[in-house]
This record gives sequence, C-alpha cells and structure tokens, in this order.
Amino acid sequence: MALNISVGSNTTEIINSTNAPADDIVNAELLGNSNLIVDGVDITLNPTVGAGVLQTNTVSAINGANVVVSGVAGVTAANAITYNIGADSSLQYGGELLDVSLLENTKINFDANGTGTLKVIMPTIDLNLSTFPTISGLSNGDQLIVEKDNLIGPNTVGNQVSFDEATGVLQVQFVSSGPIPITTNLASFQITDYPAGATFSIDGSGNVVFACYLRGTRIATVDGEKLVEEIQAGDRLLTARGGIATVKWVGHRKLHSSRIKASDAIRAYPVRFTAGSLAPNVPNRDLYVSPGHHMYFDGKLVPAMLLVNGQTITQEFNRTSFEYFHVELDQFDILIAEGAAAESYVDTGNRDMFENAASVAMKPDFGVTEGRPQIEGIEVVRAGPVIEALRKSILKRAEQLTGIRRITETGLHLQIGDRTIESVNGSNEGSVRFELSAPVDDDVIIASHSAVVRDTTAHARRDLRKVGVGLSQIVVETPSGRHAIDLQDPRLEGLHEQQDIHGMSMRWTGGAARIPAALLEGATAIELHILRTYTYWKKAA
Repeated sequence: MALNISVGSNTTEIINSTNAPADDIVNAELLGNSNLIVDGVDITLNPTVGAGVLQTNTVSAINGANVVVSGVAGVTAANAITYNIGADSSLQYGGELLDVSLLENTKINFDANGTGTLKVIMPTIDLNLSTFPTISGLSNGDQLIVEKDNLIGPNTVGNQVSFDEATGVLQVQFVSSGPIPITTNLASFQITDYPAGATFSIDGSGNVVFACYLRGTRIATVDGEKLVEEIQAGDRLLTARGGIATVKWVGHRKLHSSRIKASDAIRAYPVRFTAGSLAPNVPNRDLYVSPGHHMYFDGKLVPAMLLVNGQTITQEFNRTSFEYFHVELDQFDILIAEGAAAESYVDTGNRDMFENAASVAMKPDFGVTEGRPQIEGIEVVRAGPVIEALRKSILKRAEQLTGIRRITETGLHLQIGDRTIESVNGSNEGSVRFELSAPVDDDVIIASHSAVVRDTTAHARRDLRKVGVGLSQIVVETPSGRHAIDLQDPRLEGLHEQQDIHGMSMRWTGGAARIPAALLEGATAIELHILRTYTYWKKAA
C-alpha cells in the first residue's frame, strides 16, 4: 500500500527502511520550503506542490537511495523542486507518466562526496524548454544518462555531448549510424560549476568522462617509449592486451590554477601514481593523469580520482599550470603509460574543446564515435565490490611501500595551553570524559588524529574534508551542574558543517577544534559525545 505523507512548511520528512511502504510508492505533498529525504531505500515518488506555494521544495536521495519520480503536480516556474543526488544514489526523471516540461527551472545537485546517477527520459514528441534544468556538482564518476522514449522498440540513448564552456550549456545528443549520420538533440542542461577547460563527454554507459595524460608521460610504442607530447598521428603504439594500435589524433589543453575555482579543483588537477603504487614496478615511473582518466585492471576501467589514497596516489593541487594530452587511436583500446595500463581517448563530440582541434589527421572523413565502444571483456566500474577490493589492495600496498599504517584509534585528547589532558575512559566512540585539575583560563583544543575522507576508505569517495572525530554533543561540568554547548555556536572553531546521521545531529572536527574559554568558565570536566570516528594514516614510530 502506498505511503501518503504531507511535508509541512520548513520541515523535514525522512523515508528510510523503518517507514518505506511495501510497494515502494510514496505520494508526498510539499507545502513550501519543505525537505523530503529518501535515505537508503528504493521508491517511486509522486510529489505534489501545495496550491499557492511559491517557495522551494527539496527532494534528496542519500546513502544509496534510488528514486524514480513518476508523477509531479502543482509545479510552476515559481515553485520548482530542487533534487539532490547523494553518494551512490540515483534519480530517474521522466517516462510516459511524467510531464518532462516540468524540468523547466528545476535544479539538480550532485553531492561531491560520492558518485551519483541522473537518468532523464525525454518524451517521444520533441520538447524545447525555454529554461534548461540546472545541474551543479557534476563530476567524474557521476552518471548522466539521457534517453528518448520511443513508441515502438527500446529507448534511444544519448551517445554524444556538446558543451559550450562560454555559456555552460551541455547538450546531450544522439548520432545515428549510417553513411550520413544525423544528430538529434535530446536534452539540454545548464551546468553551473565546472573547471576551466572542462571537456565533457559521454561513454556508452552514459558516464561523464575526461581522459588525458600529463605532459612528460612516456607511452609504449613499437619503437620503445615516447613522450606523449611527441606522439603524432600515424605512430604505432603497444596495447596492454598485446596488440598494436595506430594513433589517429593527439589533442592537448593547458590549464592554469588561477582559472580553477576551489570547488572545481578535484575535477581538474592531475592525479599522481608513484612508481610501484599499483603493483611491483607498476607504474615504473611516477605517472600523472587527469582525475577522470580510466586506469585498467583485469578487464575493469576505473577513474584515477577514485584511487587516491593520500600517500602513494595523490592529487597535485599545488600546481600552478599543467597541460593534458589526449591520445586517440584508430579504435578505442588500452595503452601502456609508464608501464601502467590506461585508456585511450574517445571522441564523443568534445574534440573542439582542445586547443589544436583543427589538426585532425589520418582519416579526414572520420565520423563521430558513438560513445566508448563496447569492447568484449572491458567494463567501466565506479562503485561497488570491485572498487572496494581494488582500493583495499592499493591501501595495503601503500602501507608496505611507505611504512605508514592505517589505524582506527583516534588519539583523542584535550590541549589547554601547554597542558595535554587525556581522557579517563578511552578515546573512541561513546561518551569520553576529561577531568580538569585546574580552572580553565584558556581556550581548549579538541585534538585527535585526522584524515582526508577519500584517502583511507575502501569505498569510492570524492570527499576532500579532513576529519577527526564526529561530535554529537559537548557537555561541560561545573560546580553548579552540567550543561551542553550548542554545536552550532558560532564561537566554536575547527568544525565542519552539521550533518544528520540517522536522525542525530553531528559535526566532524578537523583534527583540532577550538572551544573558547568564554564557553568554559568554571569547568571542572568536559564530556565529548563521539558519534563517529574514522580510519587514519599514522607514520611509523
């Protein structure tokens, strides 16, 4: 039986495993500035915006939730719904039961902390929107899939993108096969945040791709290794599967840090694989690739940015400028770069984004490639057991190469001036108590080990926050009693934004959070309620 809910103005309703209906259908009335969160479950959603409502309503899919928007009512340009797609979650919009014209003025936000999927099914009849839906946070690893509903036969799947960096408009198109290819625009989106020099494309699985090598990379050829910037059309390269491929084109693009916004850094700066970081002598020298470049592992292609561990595989955010090179073969294949296997470039309509776009050589009658060709035995992977197993292997190898090890002990303590205060009852999850032997006359630092979220986990993450411990409460004990410090108190320093963990509020420290003395007058003890800890890198003693 369907679940019928009404989300009041300025309130939040959560759908999770405790209240999701058996038939997975949720009919939700949104009454203005309301927030509906779908947490870790699969549902079909029929949202209705209340009559006269002129405020924004938000629907969020988080923690692996999959939401199919089947029917929408009451939406106008003045009260469009904003959709948030969280880590490992998906949103499907469109189909025969949904008026896709309601996408006008719609905002779709991808979470930076994981990979998400947006699937849009356009109607059979061509539809021109006056205002394109806005997409923010779209990064390598996210999937954007656009299909056109057909009355007979399977849907038409977009296989090419056209991106205008000047306007930020991304068009998803279908290019027919045959002697005279016909290009049909399926849908357009306004991209609001993207790195300077962004080059979007869509592979055969509907994934945004951005694949390139950094200047100075050595590529295996039939005549030995050759610098990527010296490779020319007609050169014959060795492939990872024992074959020989001919170069069709080499594109290049130079990026400058002054033009890259902080929010775009993870999608722009190169990833460095130190020698031996993947396997013994693989790569055989340090290898630099773009964050979305797919590395090859036993039939699987994985984006470089999902392999970063902060030790042997890092992202080079301190570069002031860098130049990427894209090597296109006569047929898509796996190259050998610095002894490591990685993909070649696929032309999916973004060739004009490169500085030397006019230099296409060899086949002047070359047509547009329809996404990444399907090659038997090769699969693109961005999440799930394969990624987890691969990351575990890479993390273990990093420990072997560096002597640094991963730990779960927080090292939690308080620092008051030059005094270090240890807890009286341990330092991990739960209530951790610190007794103060003297009155507090200085700020108190909540100190612990810390780690960048994406670096030490086995899961695929893009979260660049440096976290220490997750606080749900800070309790101060004085001679007159106990009281909690509001975690939202603006005088607290060194804490990340508040987040909801299964209905409980929490803020991560960054490894050194500060409680000002003004909040601790007369304190004889401090209790920290730790809701979450993490895995940290620790150097050998």
